[in-house]
Amino acid sequence: MVKNLKNKKKKKGFTLIELIIVIAIIAILAAFAIPKFGEVRKNAAIKSDIANAKTIANAATYLISEGTVNNDTTGDKVSASSTGNGKIISDYLQNIPKTEGYDKGSEFFVIVKNGNVEVYSKANGTKLFPEVVATTTP
Repeated sequence: MVKNLKNKKKKKGFTLIELIIVIAIIAILAAFAIPKFGEVRKNAAIKSDIANAKTIANAATYLISEGTVNNDTTGDKVSASSTGNGKIISDYLQNIPKTEGYDKGSEFFVIVKNGNVEVYSKANGTKLFPEVVATTTP
């Protein structure tokens, strides 16, 4: 009888309970990770818009210094179909950026006043450059 117990092969693998526990742990981890991932993507898209706005502002500043862009205008759309400063800036840039974080696919527009350049999201008017830095009080 002892021989029979030794000769029996042990079954290898996980029990149903062990599998359910592992799946539950993975589900709990996913519940925490997925919302964070969405937040990280949104923040990255907003930072991309700010970087594109800085690029547009640098191009406009350069073109102002060259005398190509008018130094005092209202908001000009930066796109291939625009006119005025927006068209000049669009022609200067290698590609025309679109917004990613603020109303995806919208255009940027530029305001030039007294040599100062401001860049906004066309869709909702969010100021992207110069970036407004929030101050905290102690």
